[in-house]
Amino acid sequence: MDIDIEQCRENDKIKDIISKSSLSIKHIKLLLRVSDVIYINAINYNVMVKDDKITILLLSSKPENKMGSFNITSLAIILNRIMDIDKEYDELKTSCQIEENILKIEIEIL
Repeated sequence: MDIDIEQCRENDKIKDIISKSSLSIKHIKLLLRVSDVIYINAINYNVMVKDDKITILLLSSKPENKMGSFNITSLAIILNRIMDIDKEYDELKTSCQIEENILKIEIEIL
């Protein structure tokens, strides 16, 4: 899995990727809200947008920055926000999986 670690530490770079994606404005705003929650909860992360599929990679909690090591409270807040969005918007389908010590969250726009 190819990950730009520097990008993961800079929320502005990630917001730029989200804003320039081909998603609708409604979905860009939702994704920016998720991005803010992740950043506020001090998680290193990355976002990839391809067509109607968004992949969010949660790498580690700050300040430890050890791959796969997370503050459980921060992680719970993020997952609850994503669960709330999934419930609120029928056109979104979310899933989570762990790959190589990374929590991978996929959001598909139906």
